[in-house]
Amino acid sequence: MKHSWIHRFVCSLLAGLMLMTLLAGCGEKASPKRLTKIGEEKEEEPEAEYEEEIPADGGEDGFPYLKKQKISDYNDKEAKYEIFMPEGTEVNDGFGTYYKHGIEYTVTINDTRGYESFENFYQLRQEYWPDPDTDYIDIYSTGIMENGDDRYFIQTGKGTNYEGTAFVIKVLEYMEVKPSGDCITWRLEMYPEHADKDTDLVIADMEKCYGIDMGLLKGDSQLMADTHDQDEYTPKEGQTVLEDLEGYQYLGTAQLSDYYGEGVCPVMMPRGYYTNVKKSHIYAFMHGIWATVDVEEFYNENVLLTELKSSVDNIYESRFGNTERIRNVWRSAMIPVPGFDYAFYTVISYEKKGYDTEEYFPKAEVLCYIQYDAEHYIALKLFLSGDKYDDSSDKLIQEFETAYGMDLSKYYKEGAKEEREDTADPGRKEPVTVAELIDSQVSKDENESWRAGESTEPLPETVLWFNATYAPLTYSNGWDWKLIGGVRPTQENIEIMDYLLKQSWGVSDRDSALETVERLKEKGHRSTCRECMEELDEMGLLDLDEKEFKKALLKSGLTGDRYRYLIAYQMHQEGLDADAMAAWDLCRVNQLYASYYICGYMTYEEAMDASLENSLVLQEMYSSWDAMMEGYVLGYQFWQSDPDTKEDSPTKERRRMYEMMLQMEDNPYTLDWNMELQKSW
Repeated sequence: MKHSWIHRFVCSLLAGLMLMTLLAGCGEKASPKRLTKIGEEKEEEPEAEYEEEIPADGGEDGFPYLKKQKISDYNDKEAKYEIFMPEGTEVNDGFGTYYKHGIEYTVTINDTRGYESFENFYQLRQEYWPDPDTDYIDIYSTGIMENGDDRYFIQTGKGTNYEGTAFVIKVLEYMEVKPSGDCITWRLEMYPEHADKDTDLVIADMEKCYGIDMGLLKGDSQLMADTHDQDEYTPKEGQTVLEDLEGYQYLGTAQLSDYYGEGVCPVMMPRGYYTNVKKSHIYAFMHGIWATVDVEEFYNENVLLTELKSSVDNIYESRFGNTERIRNVWRSAMIPVPGFDYAFYTVISYEKKGYDTEEYFPKAEVLCYIQYDAEHYIALKLFLSGDKYDDSSDKLIQEFETAYGMDLSKYYKEGAKEEREDTADPGRKEPVTVAELIDSQVSKDENESWRAGESTEPLPETVLWFNATYAPLTYSNGWDWKLIGGVRPTQENIEIMDYLLKQSWGVSDRDSALETVERLKEKGHRSTCRECMEELDEMGLLDLDEKEFKKALLKSGLTGDRYRYLIAYQMHQEGLDADAMAAWDLCRVNQLYASYYICGYMTYEEAMDASLENSLVLQEMYSSWDAMMEGYVLGYQFWQSDPDTKEDSPTKERRRMYEMMLQMEDNPYTLDWNMELQKSW
C-alpha cells in the first residue's frame, strides 16, 4: 500500500523541516482565503458548502469517524493537548499515525512558531515534486490558504514508483498556530487506488471539523489542471530579485552565497511563476526544465572534479539500477566549460517510462560545477524532461547554453538546432555570460589567488604526455590530468597523497618508494601472468578449446585466482604473451613518480627524468594511445580478477573512463603518441 520509497522519503524529510503545530481541538474557523504571499492582501473565496449531514447520535461531538485524543509535545511531556484525529490513530511520543481506508494521516506537536517556516516547507514541496527522483506530472497546488490564524495547502499529481506502478497523489498539509505560539501540524494523504466506502466519510468529518474544503482529496474528485502563467515572474516579499538581462527572454541574474553568507557570486536562472530565490539556493521549473543552483563549499580537501564525479556517479548508479523504468542510460565525459578558469559539466541521459504507459520518454540530467574561489564552487543542476517540453523549451535550453557555456543541442526538440542556426542574427550583440559576470565582479588578483601552488605556465608537452599515460586513474579520482599527479601541491593535497601511498603501496619514505617502482618495472602483474601461463602449460591446458579448458581448470586443483588463469589462457589463445599488459605496470610507474614528487620523495627533476626513461619504453612497446590503453585495461582486468561479463564491471568502468576522456575537447589523447619525448625541465 506504499507507493514510492522516494516519495515517502521526500515527504518525511520535508515534514521534518516544517514547523510542528499544536491544536486544542476543532473549533470555529474563519472562511478560507487563498494566500499568494503571507502578509499581503488576500483574495476572498466563497465558503465551502457540504452536502453530507452528520447523524445526530453519530460519534464524538457529531464526528463519527473522528476521535478526540491526547497528544503530548515530544520536547515537553508535560504539555498535553486534546485534538480530533481519525478514529484508530495511534499516538506515541508526540507523534500520531493512521493508515486506513486509503488515508495516511500523521500529526506532530512542537512549540516552534512560524508562518515563514510553513511557507518554506511549501516551497520545498513545489521544488521536489517535479525533480529527477520524484518526477511527478500534472502537478496542481492550491497555494497557501489561510483559515483564521491557520495555514494549509493541498497538492495533487501523478507519479510512478520505483517498480513502475502508476499512482495518483492527493495530500493536504495543515498548520494551526495557537496564541501562545505553540503549533500543530498534520498531513492527510489519500491514495485513490486503496479508497473504500468510508474514505470520503473520514475526509468529510475532517473538513467539517476544521471548516475547510477538502473536496480535492475525495475519491471522486478530478485532478485540477495548473492554469498559472509559468512565465509570470513576481518576486516574493523579502526575497532577492532575479534582475532582467538584455538578450535573455527567460534568464535573470542575482547574487548567491553559501549558507553562511560567504562566497558571494553572480548566477543566472529562469524568472517564472515557479521560481524561488533564497540567499544560498535558487530553484525554478518552467517549460519542462527543472533547475537549481547553489554555492557550495569544498569539504574534506576535495577538488572540483572530485565533487562533480561523486555527484555524477551517484546519479548514474541510481538511474542505471532502475531497470523497471529506465533504459539506455549514458553519461558524458566531464567536459571543460569555456570562459572559466576551472569549470566542467556532465550530462546523464536516459529514457524513462511515462505515467501509466509502456512508452519511454527522453530525459537528461545536467551538472555544471564552476570553481569560484579557493573554498567555493557554483553547482548548477538541470533536469530536462522530454515528455514535459512545450514550444518554449528549446529557447530556454539555448539560454542556459549561452549563459553557462554548455552544449545541450542533443536535447532540443527535433530540428531545433537547425532552426536556431537559421534564425540567428549575426549583427546582434551577444548576451552577457556567467563567466563575464564573474570576471567583472572579481579582480584578476582575487581570481588567481586560489590557484596558488599551480604553475601559471603550461606544462611542457613531454610532461603532459607523461600525465596522459595515467590519466584514466586521474580522471577516476576526479582530478585534473593537466596537473602533475592530478592535483596542486598544496599542503592538504600532499597529506592526502602521502596517505594514499602508504595505504595502497606501503610507501613511507624514499627507499620504499624507489623499491616499489623497480619492482613494477622488473616484474609487476605481467610477471604474475607469466607464471599463470607457465603453470597452465606444464599441465597441458593452454592449447585446449575453451569448453574443455574450463572443465580442466575446475579439476586442476590450482589454488590461485581462477579468473587470472582464465585471462592468461585467453591471452595465449589470442597470441599474446604477458608483456601485452606491460602498460598496466608502466603507466602506474609514471603515476608513482608524479606522486613521489608531490610528497617530496623525489625532486621534480628526478621524477621527470625517471618518467622520461619509462615513457620511452612505453612508446617503443606500443604503437598508439589506443594500443597502450588496451594493454593497460588488460592488466587492470587481470589485477581485479574480473570476468568482465557485467555492464557495471570494474574493467568496463575503467575502459569507459578512457572513452569519456576521448570525448573531451581538450583530452590528453590529442597529444601525438609518436612525439619526440625530450627533456624540457
